[in-house]
Amino acid sequence: MKTKVRFLNFIVSFTLILLTTSAVLVVLGIFNEWLQWDIFGPRLEAFLYGVFGSCMALAGFGMAMTVIVSIQEVVKDFKRFVQNRTNQEEAGDVARHVYLARMFCVVLGMALLVGICAGANQVVLTQRCKVFKRLAGEQVADFQNRIVKNIEVLSVPPTNSVPHDLYDLLKTMDSLDFVDQTTIYVPDLNESSIVWKFTINGNSYTNAGGFVRCYVARDFEKAIQKAFDGKPAGLEQFNSRNDFVWYALLSDVDKRPRAVLSIIGNRRQSFREYRLGE
Repeated sequence: MKTKVRFLNFIVSFTLILLTTSAVLVVLGIFNEWLQWDIFGPRLEAFLYGVFGSCMALAGFGMAMTVIVSIQEVVKDFKRFVQNRTNQEEAGDVARHVYLARMFCVVLGMALLVGICAGANQVVLTQRCKVFKRLAGEQVADFQNRIVKNIEVLSVPPTNSVPHDLYDLLKTMDSLDFVDQTTIYVPDLNESSIVWKFTINGNSYTNAGGFVRCYVARDFEKAIQKAFDGKPAGLEQFNSRNDFVWYALLSDVDKRPRAVLSIIGNRRQSFREYRLGE
């Protein structure tokens, strides 16, 4: 009797630990999905999903074993169980404030865990954004002169096709693992409230299309328009944010702004594997 009770107690305790672990992982997964935390990389997420699945599977077996062993003991020792219960003094009910205190401790523990993860995520996000922007800056420095040369020969940005060399340069940058999208903006020489943009959309050169004419409306477009007027402070403010976007102002040999290159980073990329140039 005592052996089976101890075994049952062990199963229940172990199952509770597994369910608690699963609950914590579910809470972290919800906050990770809604807040798009960067603290959990793809490999760590896969590992945690594996841990969650294993905990739920083992907890399921634990609950099944608990039910089976409990029924077996109840059927075998029902009379003895009732006799023991009647001979013992009834235990008093636990006060309500005890349950409230326990629930408060659980909620407080969860909140504390989420707060710690949020703080750690901010540190990781800052570091990953820093690495991304340094990588993007190095790539722009490598291709800046050739991009500007292609832009200088354009009196009017073409709407049906772009220079093949310009496409190859932008396509090369867009195909990097840490880059999600590359867009180049050039000013309209006749209207300051208009900018022209060309985005690499993943198609081949024959289906790449050309520049699109658009009015300046959104905040980053206004910052780009001011950068063309020699006021890059707005772009610098955007670049200082903890975000995977890098705006590079491209100038010619006379320091005149010619284009703005926008690089949107791949948030799912692990930047721990990159070595930055000096």
